[in-house]
Amino acid sequence: MLSSLRIADFAIIESSELHLTPGLTALTGETGAGKSILVDALALVLGGRGSEKAIRAGREQTEIEALFEGVIDPEVRLALAEAGLEDDGEALILRRILTRAGRSRCYVNGRLVTQAQLKAIAAPLCDLSSQHAQHRLLDSAYQLEILDRFAGLCAGDDALRPRYDRAWSAWRAAAATHNRLQEQAKARADRLDWLRFVHDELTALALQPGETEAVQHKLARLRAADQIARTLAESAHRCEDEGGVRDQAVRLSRGLVKLAGLDPKLAALAERADEIAALADELARDLNQAARHVERDDRELARLAERLDAILRAIKKHGGTESALLERQAATARELDADNTELALAEAARVEGKAAAEVRELALALHKARLDQAPELAERIAATVQRLGMPAATLRVDVRARTSDAPGPLGLDAVDLLLRANTGEGEGKLSEVASGGELSRVLLAVRRASLDSAEAMRLPVAIYDEVDAGLSGSTGLVLGQFLREVARRQQVIVISHLPQVAAAADSHVRVQKSETDGRTHSRLETLDGAGRLDELARMLGAAGQTRASALEHARRLLAGQSAP
Repeated sequence: MLSSLRIADFAIIESSELHLTPGLTALTGETGAGKSILVDALALVLGGRGSEKAIRAGREQTEIEALFEGVIDPEVRLALAEAGLEDDGEALILRRILTRAGRSRCYVNGRLVTQAQLKAIAAPLCDLSSQHAQHRLLDSAYQLEILDRFAGLCAGDDALRPRYDRAWSAWRAAAATHNRLQEQAKARADRLDWLRFVHDELTALALQPGETEAVQHKLARLRAADQIARTLAESAHRCEDEGGVRDQAVRLSRGLVKLAGLDPKLAALAERADEIAALADELARDLNQAARHVERDDRELARLAERLDAILRAIKKHGGTESALLERQAATARELDADNTELALAEAARVEGKAAAEVRELALALHKARLDQAPELAERIAATVQRLGMPAATLRVDVRARTSDAPGPLGLDAVDLLLRANTGEGEGKLSEVASGGELSRVLLAVRRASLDSAEAMRLPVAIYDEVDAGLSGSTGLVLGQFLREVARRQQVIVISHLPQVAAAADSHVRVQKSETDGRTHSRLETLDGAGRLDELARMLGAAGQTRASALEHARRLLAGQSAP
């Protein structure tokens, strides 16, 4: 429960501390006294957005502190753990400081936290309803949320809504991945076409390592065939013609033979000259034979020239060297072999299809659960609305399929609360047929109907601001009893202008505005028996009554509304 609220330098409140008790607490006061300022302050300490305009004139900062006592909800413990904080048993102190420079500081049990962490920790503590909540009630998406919470579709990770939310997120992620791969595949297709072209071109070339040099060598030899044949023939002639090598060696041998008679040692030299002559004769035969076997093959010459041209063009195009070209051929083959675009697309399509099927299955389950629970929710809201001065009112929770067949973030359904306020009138959406007073009663009825849901029961505090707008008389009596009934399940704080509601409260706080030294002040006072009777008499405001009769009226009202 909310045990105390301390406010310093917030709007017209200079310094005030409100101590609260279980049950129903009513806050009353003259118009403009600052009753709704308390709601604004509480919204700020619960992690809401703040503005330096809320700081009291002449002050540099405002500070709001709220003390919650009682068993700490598991969801709060989880938020504390995620923020790196430990809980203090059965107490939780939230503090918010807002400076005129626009800086905000948030504290939980004395530890500095972010605004988001404060909001997450405070969310399970308090249900803060104001006149703004009426406008939210007009939103079809919020009406669907009301139905889902009433049906227990949101409570716990295993409930249908959290399961659907996870499945829908997974499906959208899978669809995004599939779409991304499809876009990538379009761009990839151009590269694959180029890779296939290069690979086919180099495969058709079928270049072998070292082939360039070998072809160049063969081509050079073929181009020099005539010159080689002439050179061989000329060399043969030089060996065997008159005056050639063989002839000169024979003459040398003959001269040495003649001299050998004079010097026997020269005989050996003569033999060597004969050997030279024989070798020259043999060389000439070999040269002639080699010359006869030299052929000019023009076809082979053209083929090799064409092959060399193809190799050199490919080398220039694909790397500058033979080794670079061969590496390019191997690299394109590897990239083509490693390409798994089609497999990845098929897998992405499979994952998306599976995720879509799961979303569809859960969406249908949500649809069925909503249809099942819609009549019960409508009956409970209508029963409360009828108690609150609209006896002929009927209400229907219309669950209908969205215009698109594809599930959306909330499933397949759209929901509208359809109200018929009076007999003979047409049924219509709240935004079309409900007045402000009627809308406030529907909001109260929605809150009452949701009390039985597991999620609503985790909110220990409910705060209502001006929910009695447009109500009076006997309806105010019913509203007071209604809030008293709700307060048996939750701590309820209501800001009201109806004496019938204030009289039903377990505790009564008056908000008073005064002027001192040219400054406006607002202060809070918890009323005792006499003070409460005085405030109720003021609120009753019956013209022409004496003080005694007004107090007697207040006394009877208090006795009637506080009776069990």
